Amino acid sequence: MNSKEALQTLLEGNARYQAGECKMMNLPSAREELSRGQAPIAAIIRCADSRVAPEIVFDQPLGNLFVCGVAGNIPTQEIVESIEYTVQHLGTTLVIVMGHSNCVAVTAALQNEFVDGVFAQVALSPIPELDECIAFNAEHGIATILNRSYVLEQKVQQGTLRIVAGVQDIASGEFELVAQTSTE
Repeated sequence: MNSKEALQTLLEGNARYQAGECKMMNLPSAREELSRGQAPIAAIIRCADSRVAPEIVFDQPLGNLFVCGVAGNIPTQEIVESIEYTVQHLGTTLVIVMGHSNCVAVTAALQNEFVDGVFAQVALSPIPELDECIAFNAEHGIATILNRSYVLEQKVQQGTLRIVAGVQDIASGEFELVAQTSTE
C-alpha cells in the first residue's frame, strides 16, 4: 500500500472513531495470521500519554500500525532506528508523528527549562501557547526524523516514504494533519 492509500485508510478510520462507528474488533480468529508476521501500513510516533491509542483512534486492527511511544512524541534516536526497521524490512510507506491536545510533556516544557532528557527535546513554538506548541512540536518531529536518519531522508527524496505530522484532539477524537513531506 502506498503512503497516500495508507493515510486515507487511517483518516477514514479516524472518521469512524469520531462518529462512534468503529469496526475493528481484533477477533481471536486473527491471531494465527498475526503470529506469522506483520506488514504495517503505517509507523506512528505517539506520545506515551495513556489517552493516545493509535489503533483505536484510527480504528485499525492489530498488525496494521507499528507504534512507538515516548513522552512528547519525540523522535529519539532509538525510535528513529525502529522506524528505519519498519520502513526497510516491513515495507511501511507512511510515518506519522502524532501529537495530542492537552499534552503534559509539552506543558512541562513550556513551564520549565530542561537541559537534558526527552523533555529538553520538545520543540516549542515562538508563540508560547499550548495548542500552538503541540502542533509545532509534532511538525518539528518531521525535521528531527530526517536529520537523524539518512535512510529515511533518502526514501522521502525518492518518493517511497511520506512523513506526516498531526494532532489528535482528545475531546472530539479528531486527528488533524499539520504538516507533511510530500503529497504524491
